[in-house]
Amino acid sequence: MKDKYPTFEKLTVLMITSMKNVIFLFLLCFSLTMQSQDFSDIDENEMPQEIEKINDEILKNPSGDNYYLRGYYYYLNKDYLAAIADYNKAISLDPNNYRFYYSKGNTIIKLKDYKQAIECYTKSIALNNTIQKAYFNRAYSKTMIDDAKGAIDDYTKSISINPKYLQAYQNRGIIRSKLNLHKEAILDFDKVIEIDPKFVEAYQNRAISKAMVNIDAKSDFDQVVNLTPDDPEAYYNRAIYFINFKIKGDYCSDIKKSVSFHFDAAVELLSKYCK
Repeated sequence: MKDKYPTFEKLTVLMITSMKNVIFLFLLCFSLTMQSQDFSDIDENEMPQEIEKINDEILKNPSGDNYYLRGYYYYLNKDYLAAIADYNKAISLDPNNYRFYYSKGNTIIKLKDYKQAIECYTKSIALNNTIQKAYFNRAYSKTMIDDAKGAIDDYTKSISINPKYLQAYQNRGIIRSKLNLHKEAILDFDKVIEIDPKFVEAYQNRAISKAMVNIDAKSDFDQVVNLTPDDPEAYYNRAIYFINFKIKGDYCSDIKKSVSFHFDAAVELLSKYCK
């Protein structure tokens, strides 16, 4: 039977715009990827009508499923407090449904209460320890409270459930690189690229980890430029690599290309290295 409940996951991506002997800029961002089978065709503009419909259903049948569904609609409508209230009601009616805790955790993340989100995912996992995204989302939450080891453990668990879980490899690699575990990070980025050869951030991050352990990273920087020819940072990062590691090559062409996109940091390099 198909799972009718909506599921969510977080994806974190690390973008790095400088190299050795230059201040690293870590821009950690995440996006929400929502997967839903029965409800994926619902437009946000239709949420008020859908909520009215489920209000009537709750009057007839105040079940945990119906409160959960209304909570999901509230979530889509960005009314997170109302969504949490309905998830709490659903849990009170059916405390053994792992989905209720899971979706409550996803909603709490929107409010940036990561410790409470971790509690929700932990309860969800206790009820069903085969859901890869529960470990993934708990790992993300642990990252946000600086529990790097706990996050790595959870990403590793999600990978054990799904060995092709690209986002889990990517995020684990990001954490390992931030901990200066670059050889381990490279293995994670290798796996990301194996799964998706066009995942540009993996090439960028792998290039940086390679550089930090004195492995030739030029081919990875080249691939970033090939995949994103309109991104000024791609040219800028390759130039920084050439300069800092004394790699032979026409890095001034990269700097000038980056300047042509009005990338301010490249303007500074141009005046310093390409007079």
